[in-house]
Amino acid sequence: RHMIRTAVAAWGARDRADEIELVADELITNALMHTEGSAIVTLRALTGSEVRLRVEVEDSSSALPRRREAGDSGVSGRGLLLVDLLTDVWGVEARGGGKAVWCEFVVPDPG
Repeated sequence: RHMIRTAVAAWGARDRADEIELVADELITNALMHTEGSAIVTLRALTGSEVRLRVEVEDSSSALPRRREAGDSGVSGRGLLLVDLLTDVWGVEARGGGKAVWCEFVVPDPG
């Protein structure tokens, strides 16, 4: 979490740091809980018509993430709902025998 917060601050996205950290934590937790192995986490700043911070969590499972119904008293099952609510866009890409779940946050242009 510290590394994510440090990168977010360095890229001028402090206003969205809590959201980015929470979503990254959810994606990492999902990868570790629902797959048979480790996860590779990548953060990148993308430029174009707007500055976006992209979080990718890659794992070795080809199984796609799916939204579950948590229920009123459920302690799990809300991860993808949070990802959907807090990010500007997210998706899944096939990577070799596995996949990468990614999301992007539009951040203020530091320039």
